[in-house]
Amino acid sequence: DALPISLEHCSRRGIVLTAYSPLGSADRPWAKPGEAKLLEDPKLLALARKYGKSTAQVILRWQLQRGVVCIPKSSTPSRIQENFQVFDFTLTDEDMDTMMSFHRGERLIVPVVERDGKRVWRDGAHPHFPFNEPY
Repeated sequence: DALPISLEHCSRRGIVLTAYSPLGSADRPWAKPGEAKLLEDPKLLALARKYGKSTAQVILRWQLQRGVVCIPKSSTPSRIQENFQVFDFTLTDEDMDTMMSFHRGERLIVPVVERDGKRVWRDGAHPHFPFNEPY
């Protein structure tokens, strides 16, 4: 997700952030066994019920309300169509705060490997790796 400091940094400079894989990419091969799946979180499910939307639609709406462009991945035609149906509702400030509570200070889409018993970013040592900075 767009880290708050990244979003602020880019906004001040007129740069629009793009959320790549904004739905959490639960099928990523480096996910930890038993890792919680965002789309199944009880708080998110409650918000989806409140708005009569899917959890994916709530996530996309949250990002759009923050000014973040989203690129959700799907090959299912019905889900692709559903992903566009996020302009007929607005999350309240309280619900925006609830969504922000999911922030863990992590980047889930960056491949992770185990080295010396620690989970580390696979490409973190590369001199041009972009995520060693907070923005």
